[in-house]
Amino acid sequence: MKKQLAGKFIGIGIGPGDPDLITIKAAKALKEADVICIPKSDANKPSLALTMVKSILAERKAAPEMLELIFPMTKDEIGNQALWTKNANIIAEKANGGKVVVFITLGDPMFYSTFIYLYQSLRETQPQLTLEIIPGVTSLTACAASAKIPLAEKEEVVTVIPTDLDSNFIEEAAKRSDNLVFIKCAYRLKELVPILERSGFKENSTIALVRRCSMPEQEVTVGKLGDVQNWSINQDYFSMAIVKKNQLIK
Repeated sequence: MKKQLAGKFIGIGIGPGDPDLITIKAAKALKEADVICIPKSDANKPSLALTMVKSILAERKAAPEMLELIFPMTKDEIGNQALWTKNANIIAEKANGGKVVVFITLGDPMFYSTFIYLYQSLRETQPQLTLEIIPGVTSLTACAASAKIPLAEKEEVVTVIPTDLDSNFIEEAAKRSDNLVFIKCAYRLKELVPILERSGFKENSTIALVRRCSMPEQEVTVGKLGDVQNWSINQDYFSMAIVKKNQLIK
């Protein structure tokens, strides 16, 4: 009986949006992979992640197999778990045949990424499969660079908060932090201002709102917390805010 070849599955972080921020190691893996997994929230919508790696894939001598995997943006845990398992089985079938399969994801694979659930499913169901993770530039660090605001210095404490958490939780977390980072926050940013002020942040605390970080349509607004209510905010899913308790701008 022919021995089954050992496969490999690689999660690749491709950064926040600018293709030039893709690491050399990630680009090498993309050029050598047999199969490229493309995550999509809807089968009829284009993949932003694929757009970012097209120039790298164009350098290949032979085109890879392109495998679209659907991950709807829902909070249906039972339905989502079924999808993780289904997509993990599809990947395992390819990799267990000896193919190198890569999964591209925006930012970093281990920072609020769809890849995490897929990775966990494969670890549980395919223990023999070789798994590798190539880190990417996170939106966290990229937004700080775009806004030219340090995330932390000396002994400052930084807290990363998913914006849709309960207001009481946010208030308590903010009391124990020097700097806050809110993910996907544009829709709720003005509502957060009084919560932060109750937590010790001041009207003149520095805040930066970054939309579509490092992409051609990037927008960066830096100001004082007390001015946010007067801002015209684009309700973009790809948005992040950095709030520093201390004042950086005059």
